[in-house]
Amino acid sequence: MGYGQLGHLALSFQSSFGTTSTTSFHYIPLVSETLGEKIERITESSLYARLAEPPIREGVHEVAGELRTEAHPVYLGVFLKAALGQGTVTPQGSAFLHQFIPAKADWDAFAAVPPLTAELHRDVGSAFVYGDLLAEGLTLEIAHGQLLTANLEILGGRFSQKAAGTPSFLPGRPWTWDVVSASYDGAGQSDLRQISVRFGNQLTPQHSLSGLKTPRRIKRSGAQQVTVEGSLLFESQTLFQAFAKQDERRLLVTLRGEPVSSGYDALLTLEVPRLRFQEFSPQIGGAGPVEVGFTAAGVFDATSNYALRVTLVNTQAAY
Repeated sequence: MGYGQLGHLALSFQSSFGTTSTTSFHYIPLVSETLGEKIERITESSLYARLAEPPIREGVHEVAGELRTEAHPVYLGVFLKAALGQGTVTPQGSAFLHQFIPAKADWDAFAAVPPLTAELHRDVGSAFVYGDLLAEGLTLEIAHGQLLTANLEILGGRFSQKAAGTPSFLPGRPWTWDVVSASYDGAGQSDLRQISVRFGNQLTPQHSLSGLKTPRRIKRSGAQQVTVEGSLLFESQTLFQAFAKQDERRLLVTLRGEPVSSGYDALLTLEVPRLRFQEFSPQIGGAGPVEVGFTAAGVFDATSNYALRVTLVNTQAAY
């Protein structure tokens, strides 16, 4: 019987789609995972003079699932690169400032974003190896009294097994709720109770007559999307009026963590230059404070040339 606490997750960026990576793994502390291979069935249509169903043949292979972690200042960069594409990096003393914005073009002719290989050891026998993984979406979420979590939604194709590696983890701790500050249109929002920001790539596996049961390509089937959801105490009508007028204003969420080098803290900022509320409905649910749930969309800003920008300061030189 395997124990989850004895398993591990390791991710590595592939040099090309179709070639599983076996080196340069990032061992990432894992909360939970649902990654798995699905093999579709093809049922013959021919009749065999019986009431039982006809023979079954093996269909296409696809991998899908989610990887959930408590966001670590270094390892979060792996998720950000996977979902948004290659970022830029600027030295900051002995630290590094990474900036990620959604990719303006596909990674190559076969993969919309950088492909990954995942080694998942589930504490039983060989490790499960999933290749040609692409990030369909990434959600960052934090609530009062909690840690920042990161949820990576995965699509892919290739599966194999290998001897499990030996995990090693870098120092550093996830961001906590008490280091969060947020502003909307430059005004501080201190009554937030929970907020999540999701970036979606809208990817679809594409199969072809290429001799493969796994996807030949994983490409886009729709536009990139930025979605913001959350809740707050209803202390002012400022955000409600922004919803009613359908204003588009800048949202900035900042998490400043522990020092990572002299003069620099583990910093994460989520900037949506034009946030447009889609739902903002204060309702009384009984005695006690009135709480509001909201949903909003990040609209592409032509001036800044992005709908979402994520800044990350840590000690990692490159991903």
